[in-house]
Amino acid sequence: MLNYYYENALKVGEIKLKDVENVNFTNAYSNLMEKLENGDVGFREVIYEEDIEKYESLRGFKNVVVIGMGGSILGTVAIYRAISPFENGAYFIDNSDPEKTLSLLKNLDLNESIIYVISKSGNTLETLVNYYLIKKRIEKINNFKGKIVFITNGGKLKREAEKNNYPIYSIPENVPGRFSVFTSVGLAPLYSLGVNISEILEGAREMDKTCQNDDIFENPALLNGVIHYLYDNLGKDISVIMSYVESLKYFGGWYKQLIGESLGKNGYGITPLLSIGAKDQHSLLQLYIDGKKDKVITFMIAEKYRLDENIAFEDVNDEEIVCKYSDIIKSQQKATEISLTNNGVPNVRITIDEVNEKTMGALLYMYEMQVGFMGELYNINAYNQPAVEEEKRICWDLIKSSKKQI
Repeated sequence: MLNYYYENALKVGEIKLKDVENVNFTNAYSNLMEKLENGDVGFREVIYEEDIEKYESLRGFKNVVVIGMGGSILGTVAIYRAISPFENGAYFIDNSDPEKTLSLLKNLDLNESIIYVISKSGNTLETLVNYYLIKKRIEKINNFKGKIVFITNGGKLKREAEKNNYPIYSIPENVPGRFSVFTSVGLAPLYSLGVNISEILEGAREMDKTCQNDDIFENPALLNGVIHYLYDNLGKDISVIMSYVESLKYFGGWYKQLIGESLGKNGYGITPLLSIGAKDQHSLLQLYIDGKKDKVITFMIAEKYRLDENIAFEDVNDEEIVCKYSDIIKSQQKATEISLTNNGVPNVRITIDEVNEKTMGALLYMYEMQVGFMGELYNINAYNQPAVEEEKRICWDLIKSSKKQI
């Protein structure tokens, strides 16, 4: 399902096997396990206890509209765009950019849509505004045949849902938003979109069993966390996901929030970036190989591509080559990996069997566990985000003052 290869991170010579073994990962492991078992943090609990039968009434709509920000939407987008990269009918409203949102609404038949409004607090500015944009349009429709579903725990949105008798799904309080993809936040809209959410949860459960292994070399989440932690201590604090499966590009958005918001505290944190191979070999590879040595690269590849065929072409020397189309991108990835290693750039590789619900569940859960372990290594709270609260307060003040100018 998922294979983790770490040897190139040691081969470049800056950290060695003994450095990995000398990190106090035993405490990080036991501390996280204790928090998960006690329910202090609930992202493991939900993959075993989530009742998917409660979503049975949420299918049968032509369009699925998801309104949310950050952890309320990024995991859903990551999984859906990986599973169904070319499908229509999914509309993700995740910003306050007027051009993007209003152009999307201009072409959307709300009467044939199920609309999810998602915010754990119920007070997220962008989600409130985008809900009211849609509400205004629905009020002009006679005999509205669509459906509105709220996923929230309180605030203005819960009051709005209760006032209008809309269905409400809650989010476990011990599951932070960026860890909530395996709750109603992700599972309800994914179910409406026809995704097999049982397989998503099964993949997460299988990865959880792997991540409970206290042998670091049999636990990819713990080992990857320790490797990134060690390199961060050496000044290599930029973590690049370089995916050679383009449908995983939306995984990068979820990954950036998970890493940035969880670990960026008390002067700590690694900076997450996303690259897509092979096209970023023609833009960023020069920097990765010959620029500042401040990065750790994580390659993501698939053993099998869902679409493939045999091709025949001539190279620059007019020599005929016959191979699978997927052999091209696999060779490009391998060549990049060898070049980076030869030039002293640490890298690891994650190989999935193919992109499907099970592998996506495993992949996202592995990174949730990795971040949990890294929070313990840094001795920080990986589950809050205090620094962004000031921006929210200032923004509300500015909006209230700007209304006087309309």
